Amino acid sequence: MLGLMDLHSHTVRCRHATGSMEAYIERAIALGLRDFGFSDHSHWMLCANNAYYAMQADELDDYVADVRALQARYDRAGEQPFNIRLGMEMDYIPSRLVLAREVQQRHDWDYIIGSVHNIGFEQLQQPELYERWSIDDVCELYFHQVGMMVRDRFCDIIGHLDLPKKMGHRPARGMPHYIAPLIPDLLTSGITVEINTSGFDNPAREFMPGWETVALLAEAGVPLTLGGDSHAPHHVGRHFASAVEGLHRLGVKEVMRFEKRQRIAVPLAETAPD
Repeated sequence: MLGLMDLHSHTVRCRHATGSMEAYIERAIALGLRDFGFSDHSHWMLCANNAYYAMQADELDDYVADVRALQARYDRAGEQPFNIRLGMEMDYIPSRLVLAREVQQRHDWDYIIGSVHNIGFEQLQQPELYERWSIDDVCELYFHQVGMMVRDRFCDIIGHLDLPKKMGHRPARGMPHYIAPLIPDLLTSGITVEINTSGFDNPAREFMPGWETVALLAEAGVPLTLGGDSHAPHHVGRHFASAVEGLHRLGVKEVMRFEKRQRIAVPLAETAPD
């Protein structure tokens, strides 16, 4: 995986990840990644039943400080550079945009992943949601909110673009039906779409987005990046060899890394999956 990046990972502060931050980094180094990013959940994430799936507000500064300390310890230049990147997976919730923008300005982030995990108070990753609502209705509401996020230029990267399929349900007209209309705004905004490889380990058994959608995005020139959505050290870089093989098959020439919210292209020809 020499030269690749994994920009989507979590820490124990989100209450549903395990392992030390050092363990994630050591795994990234062992895989030969060039960039590894921490992107824990924002504290304004909506959580049902008084559960917490994100860091709390008073943990934010400590999270940033921990990443900075690890950068000082692990970052290296030279022929085989390695850099830890400071990111956050920020929920796009229209009523909480003032808070989100304040946090975006507070720290010197390398990138922001924008995600939609809820439609109203319904959590997309709860199986019960799909017993009450059809997958098509869920997609209508979900992609409307994603479109708002893109037009607001809320983030640098969109996380798990077709998340409603994660629990194994797919709309009759397919995900490209909902994603194709987003492409003009994606191109205007310059937002990158991650290929979230965690989807293969969930009921969907497919990356998020799937290859049909990735082909559509790639043909249009939407920039792409990679994220394992790690919640344990062994998740880092998961299924990346398959992802790179698929990207080559589609003729994709480059993927994106980020530094200080600037997109930097990495030619796939210069990477080497194991």
